[in-house]
Amino acid sequence: MNLIIRAITMVDLKNKEAKRVFFSSGKNLLTSIRNHLGKSVIMKSLYYTLGAEVYYSAPIKRLNLLTYIDFILKNHDYRIARLKNSFVIYCDNNLLGVYPSVGTFEDKLCQLFELEINLVGKDESGTIVKCPPAFYYMPYYIDQENGWSPHSFSFDKLTQFDMPQRKNSYFFHLGALDANYVEVSKRQKTNERQISALEKDNEKYLTVIETLQAGLDDTQMSFDTNSLEAAIARRQAETKKLLAEITRIRTDLVETEDELVQLTHDKEILTKYIKKKIPEPKTIEDEVIECPRCGMMFQHSLAHRLEKAYLIESLHDDYTSLTEKQGQLERKINKLKLKFNSKQSMLLDYEKSLSADREVYSTYVKSKATAQLLKEYHEHVGDNCAEIERLRKDNGEIRNLLQEYTSEKKTVNSSYTSNLSNLFSNLDIPPDQIEDEIEPGSSLVVSGAYGPRCKIAQMLAFVQTKRAVAPDMITFPLVIDSPNALEQDSEHLDSVIRMLLTWDKTDNQIIVASIQGKDTAKAIPDVKIITLDNPQNHLFNSDEYIKYEAEISEIFTQF
Repeated sequence: MNLIIRAITMVDLKNKEAKRVFFSSGKNLLTSIRNHLGKSVIMKSLYYTLGAEVYYSAPIKRLNLLTYIDFILKNHDYRIARLKNSFVIYCDNNLLGVYPSVGTFEDKLCQLFELEINLVGKDESGTIVKCPPAFYYMPYYIDQENGWSPHSFSFDKLTQFDMPQRKNSYFFHLGALDANYVEVSKRQKTNERQISALEKDNEKYLTVIETLQAGLDDTQMSFDTNSLEAAIARRQAETKKLLAEITRIRTDLVETEDELVQLTHDKEILTKYIKKKIPEPKTIEDEVIECPRCGMMFQHSLAHRLEKAYLIESLHDDYTSLTEKQGQLERKINKLKLKFNSKQSMLLDYEKSLSADREVYSTYVKSKATAQLLKEYHEHVGDNCAEIERLRKDNGEIRNLLQEYTSEKKTVNSSYTSNLSNLFSNLDIPPDQIEDEIEPGSSLVVSGAYGPRCKIAQMLAFVQTKRAVAPDMITFPLVIDSPNALEQDSEHLDSVIRMLLTWDKTDNQIIVASIQGKDTAKAIPDVKIITLDNPQNHLFNSDEYIKYEAEISEIFTQF
């Protein structure tokens, strides 16, 4: 299934100028009478119009550039137009669709070309990404500025994939790889990352298990928890009861001591009063007075003395009574203090015993908790080991699946290497420039002027191999710009151009741009020579814009 470009139209919308170039379905040589007439712009625009990103020069980038290509695919006439990153597709003069972005356009191309290339991105998660259009055309295009270097690619913006993935894209064209391969490969890599993470996780947990196990006393695991908990509860009840007794004794003691303090104070006051009431040794004049109790008459001095005597005797009785009570209180206080101290000592013993029981119980609880953690950690490690085993088993199945792809790639590589070796010989490249085994898309580092010829050999070997191993898959035109790179001598340049314009090992359309080679092309039948004779650095012209204005306007209105 070949895609054949019939024509490309490029339009400078700002200046209302245009350029159209027609191609044959076979071999084409795009040349000019001198440099800087726009050959490279035309060559870049071919695959740019089909969605690839190219290395346009600054003047072209600044243009409001509309390009469209007319091509044949599966016996249908197609036209694809591009304006910036928007696309329009026609099929047999009918509008097929308008696509506002390269992303939406990619999906339509996959359908149209019956080809989808999926690769693993460079992000850590290994996201599977549908490749941009450039990957459809990469084996078929050599750019003037960037395509001839061994490690460079002719298209721009390919860095979302690493080099191994870019090489893998070639095997999609050759039918050796497909979307299932990418899915399976990603699964394998995901499994490997998960296995590595699980193994590291197990290492961490095993270290913790070892540490916990070392601090675990097996004897702590033999306690009768019910008896221990009952003993602690009993001791707590006894302690509570003892605390109540101590509180009661303390209250009684405080009250008794307060009472003693008050009594002592009263006794001191009484002592002072007694001292005041003791009669002084002085003479008192006799005076007759009547006794208030019995009516008898007494001298005043006697009566006074009797009154004093009665009072002093009563005070002394009170004093004696206070002294006795004081003694009772002091004895009671001493007993209460002894009892209080005894209870305090008993409480201290209870608390020590309770603390010991609690410590034992706490140790037991901790050991039980440690044992539970150990159990959970062992289970976690066991689960990890089971998952690792499952992933390794899955990877074993994946390796069997990938082996089929590996075998297919080896077959393709064998054919490609053989074709490449023959081409090296035809292009006068020494045999030691090729390795024993090389894959399509690889960068061959060769010396000097061998480089461009090597690039040509790789491209032709690829399309020759594809024709042999995947003839039903779509092929695109070979677009080669300036094969005289690195100043090859005229003899080798002529051999390169001659080989490209006479190559019969594939039915791809071939478009070569070179200022040299016109005389060679004239001697080859069925080669279309396209000669540019426009003013230097001015590819577009207003006449062609006017000629195709209605067509341009109709296309432009679709964007």
